[in-house]
Amino acid sequence: MGGYATKYNVSKSLLHNEELRRNVPETRMFSNSVLKTLLDKYNMVYVKPNSGTGGKGVMRVERLGLGSYKYQLDTSARTFNSFDGLIQSISKMTENCPYVVQRGINLLRHRGHHFDLRIMVQKNPEGKWETTGIIGRLGHPQKIITNVCKGGRSKPIELLLKEHVANIAEYTNKLRNLGCQATMQLNKTFPKIREIGLDVGIDQNLNPWILEANPQPAIYGFKTLKDKRIYQKMCRYQRAYGRR
Repeated sequence: MGGYATKYNVSKSLLHNEELRRNVPETRMFSNSVLKTLLDKYNMVYVKPNSGTGGKGVMRVERLGLGSYKYQLDTSARTFNSFDGLIQSISKMTENCPYVVQRGINLLRHRGHHFDLRIMVQKNPEGKWETTGIIGRLGHPQKIITNVCKGGRSKPIELLLKEHVANIAEYTNKLRNLGCQATMQLNKTFPKIREIGLDVGIDQNLNPWILEANPQPAIYGFKTLKDKRIYQKMCRYQRAYGRR
């Protein structure tokens, strides 16, 4: 699988597909100048370990105006009155492994909690890519990430989208197609993959953004869905291609 699991490689692969570009947030390898450039451009970015999983080490960094900056790591937040002060603090955490800077997306919220989606795409027994499930991940109110292993909660997407989307069935179908399209593109770059868990954030204009792609995603969150056939199908497909 080579360097598949790096966030930068995923972004680079997806950007080769012209149709997917509007769904891929700008992602660049971390440096002081890149952080400054993207903060000036977007006001909010995420600084992430290039090869990390489970939300470990992820920071949200914001430009507050009047030369002040803020970052949050887990539940701890710090504010700085200069970019140099911000960089001095962040550099201590980014010096031991490669990090990326990714455009921040202001996610939709449900009852004050931000959420994103996990789209599970698998090779079915006929060898075709299939979106086998989509589930919402509702973030912990004091944290910047939605990972279930970090305090997020799995929720049906119908519950999370009903206050934002008029036609949920049509929108869900669009997400399913996006999952297959993104995975087929990644499969061109990384031919050994058999499953992908896409983390997708939705902005205030209902545009979906592919935040990360996980080559060996955990599926236990799907166990919580009322329709047990979804999780059973995922397990069946995993057995067929040898993960279980």
